[in-house]
Amino acid sequence: MLPYAVQALDLTIIAGALPFIASDFNQLSQLNWIISAFNLTATTFIPAWGQVADIFGRYAALQTALILTLLGSALCAGAPLTAFTMFLFGRALQGIGCSGLLILTKVLLADKVTLRENAKNNSTFAIVGGIAYGVGPTIGGYLTQVSWRWCFIINIPIAALGMILAHFILRPLLLGPQPITRIDDGAEMPGSATFLSRLSTIDFGGQFLFLFGMGLFILAITWAGAYYPWSSPKVIIPLTLGIVLLLLFLLWESLMQPGLPLARKSPYRRAMLPLPLILSRNAGLLMYINFVTGMAMYAVFYFVDLYFALVLQFSSGESGKNLLYYIPGLGLGVFMAVYAVNAFPRQTWYPLFLGTVIEPLGITLLAAAISWGHLPTVYGMLALTGVGTGIRFMPGTLHAIGYYPKHVASLVSMMALASSLGGTLALTIMLNIFNNHLAGKGVVVSGVQSVGMGALEEDTREVAKKGIVLAFFAITSFLWLGVGACAGLGNVWIREGEGEGSGGVEGEGMDMGNVCEGSFLGSLVRRGGSGGEKV
Repeated sequence: MLPYAVQALDLTIIAGALPFIASDFNQLSQLNWIISAFNLTATTFIPAWGQVADIFGRYAALQTALILTLLGSALCAGAPLTAFTMFLFGRALQGIGCSGLLILTKVLLADKVTLRENAKNNSTFAIVGGIAYGVGPTIGGYLTQVSWRWCFIINIPIAALGMILAHFILRPLLLGPQPITRIDDGAEMPGSATFLSRLSTIDFGGQFLFLFGMGLFILAITWAGAYYPWSSPKVIIPLTLGIVLLLLFLLWESLMQPGLPLARKSPYRRAMLPLPLILSRNAGLLMYINFVTGMAMYAVFYFVDLYFALVLQFSSGESGKNLLYYIPGLGLGVFMAVYAVNAFPRQTWYPLFLGTVIEPLGITLLAAAISWGHLPTVYGMLALTGVGTGIRFMPGTLHAIGYYPKHVASLVSMMALASSLGGTLALTIMLNIFNNHLAGKGVVVSGVQSVGMGALEEDTREVAKKGIVLAFFAITSFLWLGVGACAGLGNVWIREGEGEGSGGVEGEGMDMGNVCEGSFLGSLVRRGGSGGEKV
């Protein structure tokens, strides 16, 4: 639980410090890279951690993730104000480590348990994660009043304690290295697998193409309009290269499927993206739902805080404290999900659908409340958005496992990847809209370095508020599309007696008979609301 809390805190603790960090480095115009450096590496390495856990064992993978988190935090804490690149490198290491902690926690929860036991475990961790996500900005805000470096220093002893506890408590309980099998026929690798042979099963080519492709794409979108015209070579070149690399990434991944050239050349190497799984109905729709959940979470944590600091001129501590209004909603959402899965109706579709409606409604009304400048309504919409987010924390994972019990590690990785990617793209789009609006009104973003210190004129703050509102509205269409995605989902029923006295390996005891093929909503409509068909 401690490693999971570390990654959750790491994700949000700098939300209250973000404008101040960028201001101290004199890089307010590049603010999104403080988040993108973390998210890019986190997103890229998410699929790899499931493989690392299998090929080197859960314990080795967990300790590696904690070490990377510790090193990244140390680099960020010690980076001189003239070394923004060093700071970003530390954030990148944090991203790799925290993605490992997220994935490994979920994989460990799924080891040797049934779907019902998984529901109970995920309920507990959803509550812990929700609290950590919510209090992170508040802790970060108050630490920033002393120094934003404490937002990173605090991770070091926590990660070190996690390493000690993992060694003495978890090590005997964790699964070791798993057999390496061919992707075509499942035959095990002959003889004793060496370190290098195990390492060669990771899709480094796909990770390279994705990391640099997405990085160049984000760089181009960040610069476009606000700093260089869309027609400028400084925008066109990285944008074109990024798109080409991402297309090559998809081609590479498709050629790694069984029977195709790259798979024949390296039959033990696992593709970064399991395309057949992603293209299946429920997994693909769940990935989009997680994608928009990531968009909403990051929008709240970073742009609402920007509103408090830049427009209302709150201190870092006050900005973080006001984000606490998100927590009651998040907690209520998690409780509703726990009740829906463990008590009534013991199904996954209802909380997922409710969340996909409440979350975009909350974000849309939040943008309107910011435009009106009515602070109590802003707080209320923060809570409402939290309900929509919290109610989907845990049922999505259970829904995926219910349909694909033999692909737990891959599914957990794909859901986390989609959420992280959604957050990254949301911040990139929103910052582009925000910067372009300021530039269009004659406000030089790089000159606004006294953010949150009472130095901005009223007119400038009004322009910034309008930019934040436009940034929120820019992502609402993505969020509302999530309702359509959820309408196409099936449903998973969780039996009351499921999970008693069972155990075993991944997927054992998960009853595939408790699912609804096709659209559960369509089934409800056809049956007049009496319930979907179990198959």
